[in-house]
Amino acid sequence: MIEKLQFKISSALKDVIGKDLITDDFVAIFELVKNSFDAFSEKVSIHFILDKGQEKKIFIVDDGKGMSRQDIINKWLFVAFSAKRENTEDKIKKTYSGYKGIGRFSCDRLGKILKMYSKTKSSEVFHCVTVNWDEFEKNSQNEFINIDVDYHEEEKLSLPENITIDNNGVILEICSLRDEDSWDRKKLIRLRRSLQKLIDPISDEKKVEIKCNSQKQQDAIEIQNAHDKEPTLVNGEVKNTIFKVLEDKTTKLKAQITTQGKLQVKLIDRGTFIYETEENIQELYPQLVDSDFYIEMSFVNQSSKATFKRRMGIDLVSYGSLFLLRNGFRVYPIGEETDDYWAFDRRKQQGYARYLGTRDLSGFVKVSGNEDKFRESSSRDQGLIQTSAAKELNKCVMFCLKKFEAYVVDVTWKDILDKENTHFERMGIDNNRYRIIELIEKLSNSINIQIIDFNHDLISILNDKAKDFEPSLKKLQNIANNLNDNNLTKQISIAEKVLLKARIAEQEALKIAEQERKARLNAEKKVKKANKVVEKVSTEKSKVEADYQEEIKRNLFLTKSSSRDTDLLEGFIHQIILYASKSKAELQNILRYTEKLKEKSLDDLQIIFSQLFETNEKIISTSRFAISANFRLETSTITANLNVFLSEYIENISMALNSRIKIITKLDNKKFDIKFNPIEMGMILENFISNSKKARASTITFHSVVKMNILELYIEDNGKGIDKQIEKQERIFEKGFTRTNGSGLGLYFCKNRIESLGGNLKLSQIQPEHGTIFILKLVKQ
Repeated sequence: MIEKLQFKISSALKDVIGKDLITDDFVAIFELVKNSFDAFSEKVSIHFILDKGQEKKIFIVDDGKGMSRQDIINKWLFVAFSAKRENTEDKIKKTYSGYKGIGRFSCDRLGKILKMYSKTKSSEVFHCVTVNWDEFEKNSQNEFINIDVDYHEEEKLSLPENITIDNNGVILEICSLRDEDSWDRKKLIRLRRSLQKLIDPISDEKKVEIKCNSQKQQDAIEIQNAHDKEPTLVNGEVKNTIFKVLEDKTTKLKAQITTQGKLQVKLIDRGTFIYETEENIQELYPQLVDSDFYIEMSFVNQSSKATFKRRMGIDLVSYGSLFLLRNGFRVYPIGEETDDYWAFDRRKQQGYARYLGTRDLSGFVKVSGNEDKFRESSSRDQGLIQTSAAKELNKCVMFCLKKFEAYVVDVTWKDILDKENTHFERMGIDNNRYRIIELIEKLSNSINIQIIDFNHDLISILNDKAKDFEPSLKKLQNIANNLNDNNLTKQISIAEKVLLKARIAEQEALKIAEQERKARLNAEKKVKKANKVVEKVSTEKSKVEADYQEEIKRNLFLTKSSSRDTDLLEGFIHQIILYASKSKAELQNILRYTEKLKEKSLDDLQIIFSQLFETNEKIISTSRFAISANFRLETSTITANLNVFLSEYIENISMALNSRIKIITKLDNKKFDIKFNPIEMGMILENFISNSKKARASTITFHSVVKMNILELYIEDNGKGIDKQIEKQERIFEKGFTRTNGSGLGLYFCKNRIESLGGNLKLSQIQPEHGTIFILKLVKQ
């Protein structure tokens, strides 16, 4: 005979689903707040009564739909029953943050006694329930259902000031706090920050506030002392403003999956739009198509991290990385400092310089769906249970990360100096623009990806002097062809004509230089014939020459102009002729079209004359080198120790030409070999010296420091400094900007040339009382 038996439930079940399951005070409050919003609350207030001489309590007050007596009996007191899961909670269709029917036991984690007051809109009375959790702990032999819970009704509640319900809602009064002494200011601030992460950062529908009278005085002091940073407060509305603080200071990817199964991706770098794409992912992630998938992922460089800490008073790494919001609420602990739910850090270990990790990222992922798709672990500290939809979610997030890395790692990380910038400025230099053009070309070549839009200012013709000018034209042509971009095609056509003209001018200059070289060689032959007697002492001359060559290897510059090597001099004369020929061609171009000058725009004329100005500056600079330089200038660039070059140029050329100003060098002894144009580097140094003289400085100092692969050159004078009337002082680097009788091209040229080497030139943030400090940085490639 088969006998039917039933389970008995011990009163100890309360601990299993209460304080033993919810092991964190903050998680307990999260659960209660989420329950309030599931009940259609628009606002939840958390009151802490922590004043000395009073019983310490926590009140959680909402303005939701409330519960009737029947709701309390049939739902609230029915352990593990969830009307939300059974779809009997509400008549309208709604997704909930909780489904398990145990969230109410979070109260047990916070205090020994719970008093609940509930009122529905149609009720005239408050339904009051009192639970003493200790009663469940007295004897585990007692059955759970035999532990009494007190119920009564009240027409009016007697509660502390400002704690009330207007028409409907629930008040939870938690008494006999389990760890009441732990609720100090530090813990309350940590709670506030944790609640900030609980709330959807792009929705204002849900409001949470904290009230604690005992902390109001300290809050007032914080506000008074805050100055330019966010005050660290306990009281007030809890807002998730973190992503707004970083909005224009980070590189950000935004992506969403539409109901048509399209993944739409938008990339923005420090407030500047880069591109927007769309691709079909319905076959890859079918369960995410109707899950309202949305992601915002931000890369935060060193400068932005410092800005965040200064404004928010906490390290961004400590704040967290990529959070997950399910049905409008955060899933804990995904995104916490030590959490690697998304497996970013495990992947980064395979290639530290190739991948992004949790310390590099901030942001959030949003999805919606029922328990069948996205089921939160009952322990509330294990994230999502790995359903098939949750696994798709992880893969999709990684898919988005790889798209993000294609820009962050392959574009911004290539520029070492960019990590110091919270602004987009450096991405606009030609080297970086070329990398962005490469990325857009790859996207345009993809069969699956449709480019909706891109930044037409960035994806355009580079400066014709940029080293990547010619290869960029080919990539731009591919983009134009792939996207049928007629406007870009026209730009390329104009640029190719400019390139052709430049090549013709260069060939003409080379032709003139070659003619000059042949003429000089013929003259030298005649001299040699007239001086055959010199050949008789050739053996002795060879020995002297060998000793001489060994000596000059020690220096980049000669100390005596009389000790000139004809071959060395020939290289500089050749370069001077090239520059002079180019200048001549530019002048001929102007004269040829004199009648059309009126038709040319002011900008066109400025470009022509600035090029002519720069060419003549190069002639002057090259002639200076011809006197003292001790290296062969077979091409326009050399590879040398920049510290040695700076030292010897200043000592042998600048000091000789600038007697009215004292030039001091404090250059690092460390070797720093890079490839550079010595003529242009000399022009840069002379520009700074000339500007200091115009500013009536008596001294200019060049001080270099080598840090790893970066050389920092500090240029400081004691002149009259930057004009205080210039509001945006970075304007001094703009073409044509001047406050003197100069051309306004000097600092523009310096910045442009340094950036072409992958470097950076800017004013120091800290300026002396008298004078100016510039900081020039170059990276060893």
